[in-house]
Amino acid sequence: MGRTTVPGHGDAARATMPAGTSVLHSLRAYPGFRILFGSTLGTNSAFWMWNIAAGWLALDMTDSPFFVGLTGFLGGIPTLIFSIPGGVILDRVDRRLVLLTAQGVVTAIASVVALLLVLDRMLPWHLLVATFLNGTAMSFVFPTRNALVANLVPAHDLANAVALNAAGQNATRVVGPALAGPLIASLGVVGTFVACTVSQVAAFIITLKLPSARPSPSAVRRTLWGSLIEGLSVIWRSEYLTGLMILAAVPTMLVMPYSNLLPVFAEHELRIGATGLGLLMAVNGAGAVLASLLVAGWRRLTELPGVQVWTAAGFATVVLAFSWTPSPLLACCFTFLAGALSAIYLAVNNTKIHLSVDDSVRGRVLGVYLLTWGLLPVGTLPAGAIANRYGAPVAMTVLTILALALILLTALRFRTLLRGEPPRVEVARQRG
Repeated sequence: MGRTTVPGHGDAARATMPAGTSVLHSLRAYPGFRILFGSTLGTNSAFWMWNIAAGWLALDMTDSPFFVGLTGFLGGIPTLIFSIPGGVILDRVDRRLVLLTAQGVVTAIASVVALLLVLDRMLPWHLLVATFLNGTAMSFVFPTRNALVANLVPAHDLANAVALNAAGQNATRVVGPALAGPLIASLGVVGTFVACTVSQVAAFIITLKLPSARPSPSAVRRTLWGSLIEGLSVIWRSEYLTGLMILAAVPTMLVMPYSNLLPVFAEHELRIGATGLGLLMAVNGAGAVLASLLVAGWRRLTELPGVQVWTAAGFATVVLAFSWTPSPLLACCFTFLAGALSAIYLAVNNTKIHLSVDDSVRGRVLGVYLLTWGLLPVGTLPAGAIANRYGAPVAMTVLTILALALILLTALRFRTLLRGEPPRVEVARQRG
């Protein structure tokens, strides 16, 4: 028996994607996907609450933008370490078991941090260690949830399901900050971390209802090293997949760090406090949700020439404008646009990667894709250092201008991205 999947995974299914399906079709049609979607809402809401609370707590304890950047660095660096080995594990072990294990670890970490805060025993180094451990566990949670989508939804509905999954993940960027901001303002970070714990427990309970997703025998028979090499070679042989990976990496490393510096912008530049910080994050998430729903409902969007390139460049440009605005209202407008543009390019990238690979190597390919998210701390740490010396606006100006240059070079080198070639073409290359 191979990995548990729903009917319809194959080339014929790929070619018969219905054009008139409603936005919520995959949620209505596939119970397993509904379970995954619900548990994703719980764990990702907690993740975004953690990010805001950890950033605010770091600033409150040290009043150092560099320490805020260091906290973000330690939260993201595990992705660089564990994403590719984690992808190999996803193709060799029951994905449900991996998810339950990682989910349990995240819940335990949130509980310990909440307890330390309640007892007033929290120290800066505690936060750094907890953030690193939380990032380690989440480096398994994220790719596992993404890989499970293909086990629960047939290929002809996969684009809709991937976009809906992205919409759900982005929706938590509204719910998490919308809860975290008022909680920090009224109850302090203690209430926020307690809420994180409750949300993670709920996600764990829902995840228990997922069906097993066992690996294919061929994947298990290979050595770990052989499995790793096979996954990397799939990407290396495909110019299209290579371009998608680079395009995911550049904005993540050079533009996304603005989100880690939002506490600095809110406190030192815009002077809007914790409630204003929550509003900025919520508005950013609202833009991402609306854009993700657009991708889910507009099937042809992923086929538009160069859509990833132009939205990635637009994302960098909007963050550059946000960095220098003195107006909280304009800042909200720019963060809304930043959320929308980043969501479109990420959702399109994610969908095309899913449709370009077989399930037997999906975990490893998604592990490499998650590796691009591990580049976030590579940008966050220097962003924090520059912000500490010259201010957050200067830090993001340097990074976004560099990002725009690299996006242009990527588009010129991988012209298939500009032509909007269908991912199915790359499947044929990979098998040949």
